[in-house]
Amino acid sequence: MANKADRAHRAPNRHARTAFWPWQNSLQYRILFAYGALFLVTLILLVLFIGRTFYHADLESGEHELEVTAVLAANALEDPLSGYVAEFEKHEDEERAEQEGQDEQDDDSKEVSGQNQPALAAAAADSGASQPLFPRLQQVADRYASKANTRVSIYATSGDALADSHFDPNSIPNQSEQPELRAALLSNVGSDIRDAPDSAMPTIFAAAPIKQGDRLLGFVQVSKPVSAVTADTRTLLLRLALAALVALAIATLLAIWMGQRLVQPLRRLEEAAFAVAEGDLSQTVPVTSNDEVGALGRAFNYMVAQVRTTLDQQRTFVANASHELRTPLTNIKLRSEALRVLGATEPAIEERYLAEIESEADRLTRLADDLLDLTRLEEGAWQQAHEPMDVRPVLCEVTEIMQLRAAQAGLTLATEIDASLPKLRVSVDDLETVTVNLLDNAVKYTPRGGTIQLRAVEGDANVADKTVEIRVEDNGPGIPTEDLPHIFDRFYRVDKARSRRKSTGGDASSGSGAGLGLAIVRRLVELNGGEIRVEPAPERGTVFVVSFPAVA
Repeated sequence: MANKADRAHRAPNRHARTAFWPWQNSLQYRILFAYGALFLVTLILLVLFIGRTFYHADLESGEHELEVTAVLAANALEDPLSGYVAEFEKHEDEERAEQEGQDEQDDDSKEVSGQNQPALAAAAADSGASQPLFPRLQQVADRYASKANTRVSIYATSGDALADSHFDPNSIPNQSEQPELRAALLSNVGSDIRDAPDSAMPTIFAAAPIKQGDRLLGFVQVSKPVSAVTADTRTLLLRLALAALVALAIATLLAIWMGQRLVQPLRRLEEAAFAVAEGDLSQTVPVTSNDEVGALGRAFNYMVAQVRTTLDQQRTFVANASHELRTPLTNIKLRSEALRVLGATEPAIEERYLAEIESEADRLTRLADDLLDLTRLEEGAWQQAHEPMDVRPVLCEVTEIMQLRAAQAGLTLATEIDASLPKLRVSVDDLETVTVNLLDNAVKYTPRGGTIQLRAVEGDANVADKTVEIRVEDNGPGIPTEDLPHIFDRFYRVDKARSRRKSTGGDASSGSGAGLGLAIVRRLVELNGGEIRVEPAPERGTVFVVSFPAVA
């Protein structure tokens, strides 16, 4: 067996770190990394979602505000322009004759959505005739541009600029093909988002028609850069980013604290596990929670307790087995030495010693067989019976065999076996072993002249699942109360002195048992899904009750 130094040499280094990154070796770091990454991704997605939502909301709100401004400006221009309608019409009549010779396609190029060019376009062509109009248009454009902080442009129906709050109208190209102007003809208001020609910046454009009754006089176009509309959103996103960084820092500190609280019990568990591996079975870990870590701690403490119990049982088993083996071997050795000394001078003594040697050898054989049987049962070598079995023939055969042994001991063996017992899924060997060991135990501890009774009946009829009960009752001295919890333990004997003396009516070894019979019985009963219990007899003695589940 390797010593403690050898075990320590072979044990893994609890402090070894082979991974390239520290977080690969530490659960705390992995928790921190995973928690931080998840939190960061969540914050980024949340900020992006909020930013996108507010961005589109700002665009919609900006478009609506510009459309309202355009409509208001168009309404404000309706009255100033109404006084010039007659002049426009007259001027239009004078110019019509000159335009009759023009190609129809040229006329269409001066229209928007099929409308004939009304007077406002003519006024744009003849500034001298309409000079009072243009200052008024410019005033309206400047007023609404200042009020709404936007650019306001006024166009004739041909798309030519008449007034603009930011630029010289003469420098502005024709706008007849712009989407917002075409849309304004259809729905009285229109908008579009595109790059401004002067700045190449995304800009919101809104337009509304200027009308007098059903007559189209022109258009009002209002524009504003997208950056100005979404300025509040950018400020909000900046504030959200700062808040996210603060939240991330707080979450990181929280993750560090949580990781430490989680890892500390695991580290204590690691230290205790290494100590147990080195042979210190007194180790336990404190359990302070009901979570998975607490459950792991409780499982570890239970495992250590079971290991201690198993080792104690093994030590007891080895000590008891050694003792049980040593006694017959010592008797055999003493008798052999006596025979060597006496030789053939004492034929009677020689015959008796040889009989005792044979008896001790049989005792060793039975002990070895019991140890092998018990070992096979505990190691899982037992196999479940597959076919249902009739109980009565097996019990009858066993009682016939045990009748002779009981008679040799001066005992009476009575039987009561129901004729209509349910079948059991128990092998014949298992049932015979259980019954023989219980009867043999009763024979050993029942004084001469006593009675042993074997009863096999169907279980309680009030229980849903049928059972078969096998009861072995004797009128011996009974089992003391303090011995009942240990009656099925290996190598346990109620009366250790009596186990070494000659039984009533038997030889020196017939009444000596190693204390394995009841342990084998309990294991076989449990493997077959049954139960076994011991209880005092109604008057005197002991009753062993075995209950097997019947086949439905």
